[in-house]
Amino acid sequence: MRKKFLFVCIIVHLSLSLILSGCSLSASNEKKKELTIWTFTDEAKYAVGKFEEKNPDIHVNLLFITNDNYVQKLISVLQVEKNVPDIFFVENTYWPQIKEIPRLENLTQSPYNAEEILEQQFKYIQDIEKDEEGIVRGLGYQGTPGGFYYRRDLTKEYLGTDDPDEVSEMISSWDKIMAIGERVYEKSGGEIHALGGWNDIDVVESANIKEPWVIDGKLVIDSVRMNELDLLKEAREKNVEAKYESGGPAKTASMQKGTVMFYPAATWGLPYTFEKDAPETAGKWGLAHGPKSFSSGGTYLAMYNKSENKDLAWEFMKFYTSDSDFLKELAESQQYFLSNKDIDSELAPKLTSEFLGGQKYFEFFVEAGEQVPSAPQTKYDNDFNGIWSDKVNNYLNGRYKTKEEMLESFKTEVGHNFPEIDVN
Repeated sequence: MRKKFLFVCIIVHLSLSLILSGCSLSASNEKKKELTIWTFTDEAKYAVGKFEEKNPDIHVNLLFITNDNYVQKLISVLQVEKNVPDIFFVENTYWPQIKEIPRLENLTQSPYNAEEILEQQFKYIQDIEKDEEGIVRGLGYQGTPGGFYYRRDLTKEYLGTDDPDEVSEMISSWDKIMAIGERVYEKSGGEIHALGGWNDIDVVESANIKEPWVIDGKLVIDSVRMNELDLLKEAREKNVEAKYESGGPAKTASMQKGTVMFYPAATWGLPYTFEKDAPETAGKWGLAHGPKSFSSGGTYLAMYNKSENKDLAWEFMKFYTSDSDFLKELAESQQYFLSNKDIDSELAPKLTSEFLGGQKYFEFFVEAGEQVPSAPQTKYDNDFNGIWSDKVNNYLNGRYKTKEEMLESFKTEVGHNFPEIDVN
């Protein structure tokens, strides 16, 4: 009897163990809902981590692709409609081209009703998010209005003040900047320049064009671009700019050395350019408004219109653009200026930057963001801008003797690369 009793006990114990083990395996193998996202930017990891914390039943497959390969790979999968991610990040440079591909979900329609999110954003961002038909094809989470970052020590020495309002008034026109540049260059014995390079003028002016590169199949060179050529030539001849290459080592070194007074740049310039490249200069910087309002850069989220996870995709897009708790944390912990102007405005009175001498930088950029114009975009922008920049650089360096010669060369190359465009 004792042996029989022990045998029964063992059987019962094993049965219970198998039942409990089965329950455990069942729980651990319970599949999470999955969302696939492609990105070219490291900053996506932060948002994905916070999204998964808030939604523990969702697992995000985040694929990071280097920027050089990203756009072509994305265009390729969208065209063949194979292995397309549920959501993809697109940088502003390529967004005009991507958003016209008929594979992006219509976010204006129900159940998304994205206009409700757009109402919280700056006007210029709202315009970028829509396609040529006015349909919302993506959502921007980053606000990128610009300002003139300046070295306080230099403006105090050469202009007599480092006060942001006073400096803003002193550089409220290009004529004023030209005059400052000439004077500073002369007084410093050629050591100090007002601007680092011609791109510092271009980043402002190119954001203020009125007409796109192509209208009804014809090449258009906006009057703003034509006027800019004269500004660039003047700045070069008067030594207002230091001839540094945009993003090059000489310009980067100038931030640390204090040999350039003004650096026009967007919101992200603070953490990703100035703090990163000139950490020892904290407190020596300020922000001023320049001759014109402008924006630079930005990133947009779009959804594949045949995704099997549209509900999850929309949850992530809403989270990244309108979740108040997350966005406040993002703004405060990462110095991240948002597309959501309501939250920017709420945070503005209390957010200051020690790097900028204690200036309320969110307050500055909220004001700047309201003034940013909506520059027209086309799918040709990235290619045409590249050709234009190359020609302008050669013109300023003397390869083309006249502006007319440069323009003719520009038209010839556009016509060769894009025979469908009438360049005459």
